Amino acid sequence: LAQAIWAQVLFAVWRAFSAELPLPPAHRETMLSRDPAKQWEWHEAYRDHAKNMYRTTYSDMIHGRETYVRSDYPAGYGGHDPAIRFDVLHRNTAIDRKLALDRRDPSRDSHPSFALQLEGLPSVTAFPCGAKKNPTKGVVPHSGTTTEPKAPWGVLRSRHEPLNHRTIPATLRRNVSAPSLVSAGANMYSAPKATQGTGLPPESPTESKFKRTVSNANTESRRLRMPTEVE
Repeated sequence: LAQAIWAQVLFAVWRAFSAELPLPPAHRETMLSRDPAKQWEWHEAYRDHAKNMYRTTYSDMIHGRETYVRSDYPAGYGGHDPAIRFDVLHRNTAIDRKLALDRRDPSRDSHPSFALQLEGLPSVTAFPCGAKKNPTKGVVPHSGTTTEPKAPWGVLRSRHEPLNHRTIPATLRRNVSAPSLVSAGANMYSAPKATQGTGLPPESPTESKFKRTVSNANTESRRLRMPTEVE
């Protein structure tokens, strides 16, 4: 009985010490032994995918977030850019966290962050003084109304008058530039009697001009010489 009690005490002591020691690689927790319900906690790729799965370009645009792949380096840099190389659109994933840790690791030769330079802030100059405060009042011509928006919005000004109940459509002013259309109605009623006997309607000035143009084109084509097979 004493040997059995002593064996149980030794087993309890061994379990207490073995719980504090790291497990060997063969007995460590594997991917299949983890809880799938808590995959958000231990699977970083799944966590990044779940965070950005239902993000849309419109929602990102109205919240001032990224809507396209942007470079982390200044303009003109032709070296390796991980964001461009791997099409990193969302900047809250593991690759950005790894790049930020690599920049702070003294044992790695990493490029610094160019975020301030891309934002237009003087961060790499010897004596940064910032942008000068230039006057802005009256620089951009504006009428003070909402019908004339400022840049970068488009300013669309029509050459015609604004549409209202007093505006005459431009199509109705064709007779001003074509006086022949003014008397077209009168010519139709004052056509010769020969056309009434044939049963054909009288020709309008536009129709006669079209026929004359076709006739001249046919006459000109007949005057041309047909090229030979040698030519």
